Amino acid sequence: MSQENVEIVRRCYRAFNERNVDALRDDVHPRFELDFSESRSPDRGTYSGIEGITQLFSVYWEAFESFTLTPEEFIETDDVVIAIVQGVGRGRSSGVDVEVRGPHLWTFRDRKVIGFALYQELPEALEAAGLSE
Repeated sequence: MSQENVEIVRRCYRAFNERNVDALRDDVHPRFELDFSESRSPDRGTYSGIEGITQLFSVYWEAFESFTLTPEEFIETDDVVIAIVQGVGRGRSSGVDVEVRGPHLWTFRDRKVIGFALYQELPEALEAAGLSE
């Protein structure tokens, strides 16, 4: 099941990069929670359901002329996937290039994504997933 979950995570990043929230509907659990409380940006907080995803994605799509997320590595168990992700973008008004890298924790229930949490450092994500040493 973990490889199936990795494929779902890949589809979710593809949907973000294509600016297509509708593509997420089949993969997102009705009780989905997006936890951005560890973000260093002004959009810090938590977001619920497809509406929350749409709200957060809209912030990025308005602020950035371009912004893509590329998963570079996956750490997975049966119901958890940690993706190490590189984000690259260009500010819409400023023209400033941005590059970030960090872990995203994806949790699953009933073969759907029920949770997403952004972390700044891998040990934090591993601990939250119960995978720390």
